[in-house]
Amino acid sequence: MRAARLHNFGQAPVIDEIDIPTRETGQTLVRIDAAALGHLDMTVASGKFNVKPPLPHIGGTDGAATVVESDTFAPGTRVLVRGGGIGLFKNGCWAEYLVAADKAFTPFDSGLAPEVAATFFLPSTTGYVAVNDVAKVSAGERVMVSGASGAVGSMAAQFALLAGAAEVIGIVPRPDQVDLLPAGVRPVVGRGAELAKALGDEPVAEVLIDTLAGDSLPPLLERVTPGGRAALIGYTLGTELTLDLPNWLLSDVQLLPVNMICKGARQAELAPELIGRLVAGELQLAVQQFALDDIADALQSMREGTVAGRAVVVP
Repeated sequence: MRAARLHNFGQAPVIDEIDIPTRETGQTLVRIDAAALGHLDMTVASGKFNVKPPLPHIGGTDGAATVVESDTFAPGTRVLVRGGGIGLFKNGCWAEYLVAADKAFTPFDSGLAPEVAATFFLPSTTGYVAVNDVAKVSAGERVMVSGASGAVGSMAAQFALLAGAAEVIGIVPRPDQVDLLPAGVRPVVGRGAELAKALGDEPVAEVLIDTLAGDSLPPLLERVTPGGRAALIGYTLGTELTLDLPNWLLSDVQLLPVNMICKGARQAELAPELIGRLVAGELQLAVQQFALDDIADALQSMREGTVAGRAVVVP
């Protein structure tokens, strides 16, 4: 089989021909139909994460697959692939076949396309938790979502609309990202000083859902109404934040971390409902497909922020 394997940390994976893995009792062999590319995958591949798998390593923490051999699932069953260390300290989904413990596989509604099934879990559950569990958006509130053209940001914007937000403002760094915003979201383009000017001088929202951080976060925090909330998810534009403490204390804006690493049980609880909404068309998830052979280019596009939605490789 073909597999995208990491031979050196900090370098692109290489497509290798290796043997199809054989399963043992309590394990399932699946054919990978689609495998997600996520920022966690890139973090592991960097070698700067505290999780360092033995090399060579097959990345990919999330996927959709079809059962080939199992004592638990009938052949042909379509399953989600996630958990059990897959893609972290065990081989992952960037391959044509995978063997893992039975508990790593969850059957799902066959009405969901494999490329969506492989990629929906993290952005949809993160968006839901950020809006409803952490920020607790109420009907009638105004909500800013930074990075609203991305997978997580788009989901957060959609959940804010579903929660009855009076207005959802979608913050995007570049004009070409405006067309990727969900319907009903008002676009604002810019970052740093440009973004501050575009937003004006006064507060514009009671809630901020931030997926970008970097130089966009300080002006966004200043546009949250006093006593408002800011749920912080990501840091694709930068990992550091400097605050003027006297003015931040005066603004009384809560900084709320969205830590999905400790939300596994909540994610599992939400998954069936979110799959149903995706199948029904109540939620939309943009996906950009890449061939397995093009995985290095796909990862580079993710670093550059040019992927339209969620990236997925299709072996």
